[in-house]
Amino acid sequence: MFDIQKEQALEALFTQAAKEPAYRPEFLKQLLDADIYVVGHSNKDADTPKQIQEMTLTEGSQVQIKSWNKADGSSILPFFTSLKMLQQAIETPDSYLNLNTRAFFELTLGSNLVLNPNGPYSKEFLVPEIEGLLKGDLGMSPKPYEYQESTEVLLSQPSDYPEEMLEQLSKFFKLKSAVQSAYLAQMHDVKRDPEPTLLLGILSKKNVTEEERKQLSREIGQVAYDSLVTKRDVDVYFIDEQDTDGLSRYLLDETTAFYTAKDDPKKGFFARLFS
Repeated sequence: MFDIQKEQALEALFTQAAKEPAYRPEFLKQLLDADIYVVGHSNKDADTPKQIQEMTLTEGSQVQIKSWNKADGSSILPFFTSLKMLQQAIETPDSYLNLNTRAFFELTLGSNLVLNPNGPYSKEFLVPEIEGLLKGDLGMSPKPYEYQESTEVLLSQPSDYPEEMLEQLSKFFKLKSAVQSAYLAQMHDVKRDPEPTLLLGILSKKNVTEEERKQLSREIGQVAYDSLVTKRDVDVYFIDEQDTDGLSRYLLDETTAFYTAKDDPKKGFFARLFS
């Protein structure tokens, strides 16, 4: 059954995510858990008149989902955050299916999808992104790099300060209780990089697991990259407060945090989102 309040909340978050990268990981997370609408029918209803009706999928059900043609002639499967969005997008009444997004992604895996076509905001989901989302990747997969020997790097502050990126990251961190504070530096490893890379130093809360750090790193990388006016490489580094020398000490002692968490246990997610 559809829940209008949940649909409206998801659409409000979609609007935020379309405008600001800070909200995109959270939107994708909530979208995966939400119920969505597609134009189509299950095989057992194939002979019924075409009309607006809710159809519930059961195990073993076979469904027919209508595809749309893009301007270049390729096909794409539309899906919608609400029945209202679906009805606004189609010219004549048609049957529809209401199902969980994750189930829809699995059912249509291999096809490109588009959310809320003809709506105020829409988003295409290409096959590689869908595969990543189903595996739990809600951001960019970091490129691991392990130093094989003691390496000297140049640390400084960027001359062209990425204000927009830091603003978006600060909004993103407000939604993430795992982050205590965040720092910015510029790092140049002349053996690895032709140009300096931006370095985001993250001080996480004590109870954050290694798996949570990996997912957080992907999401931070995505928000950072999407927020940069001039694209460049961004590294994410988790600070070790026990370090007595090296990168962690530079970030903690020589730079000032651009974000520090303010504990406010009374605020829920949507209170933080719109604060």
